Amino acid sequence: MKEIIRAENSGFCFGVKQAMEKTEEQIKIKEEGGIEGRIYTCGPLIHNTLVTDDLARRGVGIISGPEEAADGDVVIVRSHGEAKSFFDAVEGTGIKVVDATCPFVKKIHLLVEEAYNQGKKIIIVGDKDHPEVKGINGWCKCVAKVINSEEEAEKIQFENPEKPLTVVAQTTIRKD
Repeated sequence: MKEIIRAENSGFCFGVKQAMEKTEEQIKIKEEGGIEGRIYTCGPLIHNTLVTDDLARRGVGIISGPEEAADGDVVIVRSHGEAKSFFDAVEGTGIKVVDATCPFVKKIHLLVEEAYNQGKKIIIVGDKDHPEVKGINGWCKCVAKVINSEEEAEKIQFENPEKPLTVVAQTTIRKD
């Protein structure tokens, strides 16, 4: 018989664990009759098809934006977070939002929004196509410059180089 050894840090990160817990809570509320509409996540809750397929079997759909939901529905914001425009779009509707944005990502949203409001230049280090980076950029009206390499950083030019600069990074960025 072969021995299976599990890595010390296996499993979900803190943010994904929190998003899963909030989703499980909404499923339970739905099963108890407390939700009339459907339950959705905006984008896949996690990059794991076994998990998302299981959630789908339990009634959790995936949508790409709030316009796909209706009054009475619950939309869970995944740990990657969403742009400010997402929250603006659901405000005043009958859609219930459960914000499962990772607290570390939420902190970056606040930093970027504050920097934008102060007129600072903003750089996001990360993958421009990653949902987390798209969400972060959405807290500064998508004016941030996104870089993912030293070469991209060297090419950045700003109209006013004397203007203060804020640099943030995707939480899952690798040190190298």
